[in-house]
Amino acid sequence: MLDAWSDSEWENGVQIDQIEELTTLAVQTSNSLYEITVLNGHTGEVLVRGGEFFPVRTPVRLEGSTCGGSILKRRGIYVGLRMEIVPQPVELVTRVEHDPTTGEKEILLGHKVITTSSIQSIGIVI
Repeated sequence: MLDAWSDSEWENGVQIDQIEELTTLAVQTSNSLYEITVLNGHTGEVLVRGGEFFPVRTPVRLEGSTCGGSILKRRGIYVGLRMEIVPQPVELVTRVEHDPTTGEKEILLGHKVITTSSIQSIGIVI
């Protein structure tokens, strides 16, 4: 699967780090329409509006697209994959994992990531 991922032509989407700043994309997912304006494609800084979480233009970091697992196409938006968006400023999420065998507790830190439904289409808004 990793070979298929890395050998893919990646023709059915866009890389925001290769798009001119202030370009606005319309991204239709299975559930929502998102308007994404690229502020800095190299860092993933965008403004997003749409879906349940972004009723108004909101600064976020677009990490990229995923199949739902741990493999991420950084800074990419591709049909059939899901966008991963990190709200800014980063919200730390803490959870405690308890190991029933040893009785030990481990505190895990991370950041809140919003994963959208599968992308259906991508277009440029003028």
